[in-house]
Amino acid sequence: MVHLACTKPKDLGYAAELWTRRALAAHVRQHAASAGHPSLARAAKATVQRILEEQQLQPHKVKYYLERRDPEFEGKMREVLLVYQEVMLQNRAAAASSALAPSVITVSIDEKPGVQAIENTAPDLPPVPAEHPTVGRDHEYQRHGTLSILASLDLQDGHVVARVEERHRSREFVALLKDLDAYYPPE
Repeated sequence: MVHLACTKPKDLGYAAELWTRRALAAHVRQHAASAGHPSLARAAKATVQRILEEQQLQPHKVKYYLERRDPEFEGKMREVLLVYQEVMLQNRAAAASSALAPSVITVSIDEKPGVQAIENTAPDLPPVPAEHPTVGRDHEYQRHGTLSILASLDLQDGHVVARVEERHRSREFVALLKDLDAYYPPE
């Protein structure tokens, strides 16, 4: 069962990407005798859960990780962190001297293209004690295409300037820069 839990259901012809305890138990019951484990022919979801807990396996969960593909990642990260540290020191100095505005404004900008614009087709169902411990959401949704989000964060005061655009081109980025230019005083 442990070996089975460490494989993907898709590899065995199922449509699911991850195992649920119920699906794993059903598969084990169906194939236990032919695999030489007749004692598992009546394995319930609780049996599967107990075995997985003993092995500290959670095949129904996904944990994301960051694979470093850029060999210069460490140096680039160091440069970015030094900028943030410099901004923090400037903010402290400005607060200590009670200066009204920083002499240098530092803005962090990021963009997220291809964000799905989706709408729920039914209202969420609230949790119900002893019945449904979580919010229920219908699996169907209406898709309204994709959008690009461009945003900037002022590292001194936390002010955000953002745009939501239907396209992702340089002119949308230039529009964000113009919004930033309009927000800050010319000096």
